[in-house]
Amino acid sequence: MNVEKILIVRFSSIGDIVLATSPLRTIRTLYPNAQISFLTLEKFAPLLEFHPDIDCLLSINHKASMKYIWEYGKYIVKNKYDIIYDLHNSIRSNMIISQSRKSIIHQLKKPRLKRALLFYLHTNLFEKGFNTRFMYHQYLGINLNENRTIPETYLSVSQFEKQKAKQRLLRSGIIDNYIVVIPGAAWHQKQWEAKKYVKTLNEIGMPSVLVGSKMDIICDEIGNNLDNAINISGKTDIREALAIIANAKYVLGSDTGLVHAAEAMKKKVTIILGPTSSETGADVIHPDSKLVEKDIWCRPCSQNGSSPCYRKKQYCMDNIEPEDVLRQMQIESH
Repeated sequence: MNVEKILIVRFSSIGDIVLATSPLRTIRTLYPNAQISFLTLEKFAPLLEFHPDIDCLLSINHKASMKYIWEYGKYIVKNKYDIIYDLHNSIRSNMIISQSRKSIIHQLKKPRLKRALLFYLHTNLFEKGFNTRFMYHQYLGINLNENRTIPETYLSVSQFEKQKAKQRLLRSGIIDNYIVVIPGAAWHQKQWEAKKYVKTLNEIGMPSVLVGSKMDIICDEIGNNLDNAINISGKTDIREALAIIANAKYVLGSDTGLVHAAEAMKKKVTIILGPTSSETGADVIHPDSKLVEKDIWCRPCSQNGSSPCYRKKQYCMDNIEPEDVLRQMQIESH
C-alpha cells in the first residue's frame, strides 16, 4: 500500500502526549516518505513544535462545541488521510475520525478491566514490563515481536529558546548547574509534602528552579522556605518551561507531564510516586532516571491519582522520606 498521508490523534494530557512521541517515531520509521499530521488540543500543541517527525501540527480548542468537532471531522475527511491512528479513543476523537470511512483506522483500546482489577481487587493481570508506550504500540497494526524496539520519547527545544531561558535565570542569579523541581500535579494525592521537598533541596544545596502552573500552590510553599531558589510557576508558557528544563542539571518532581517531558529531552529525572504506577503510565525510560516509591498493598489505587485516599493516612506518600529521594538521586549533599 502506498501511504502518502497519516493522521495521529492524541488530545491530552501533557504526559500522554509526550508518551505518544514514541509511537510517532515508529510510524515515521514505517512510512518515511509520508506526510504525518498530529492533532491535539490547542493549549498543548506547543509541546510538539519543532518535532522532526511531524510535518503538520493541527489543534482544536479544548472548549470547542460538539458541532465544531463534528465539522472538524469533515475537514479531516477532505484531507484524505490514508491511515489514522487514534491514540486517545475519546468521545471527541471518535466524533472526528468516524466520518473518515475511506481511511484505515487504528484505534487505542484502553485496558479498563485490567485497571479496575488492579485498583479495586489488587489483582495485576498486566504483562511484565507493560507501560503506556507499549500499549500505544499494541494498536499500531504492527507485529510486536521480541526484536522490535519501542522508541524513547522525544521533544525538541531550539538553541535560541535555551539561550533565552538561560538569560532569564541569569537575571535571577542562577548561572548554571541548577535543579528543576516540578512538585505540583493535577491531583493533590500525587504531591509529596512541601516540607520534605525543602529538606531534600537543602541537603542537595544546588540552586532550585520551581516550575509549574499558577495553580501549584506547593511551589510557593517550597520557594518561601528556600534561600537558593526561584519560583517561576505560572510565569512561563510551555515552550519556556521546556527550555528551562532542557538546561537543568537534574529534574525532580511528581508523576506529572513536565517531568515526563524532561525525559523526552534526555534529562535525568527522579519521580516521586504515590497512588500511580508503571501500569498506569507512571514510569521512567532512561537508565539514569529513578522512581521513588514504597511497596504498599493498596497502591496503585487509580489511573491518574484522582481518587481520594480511603485510608487514614496516605501511606504511599507519607512513608517516603528525603533520605529515600537523595539515595535514588545519588547527589551528594553539600
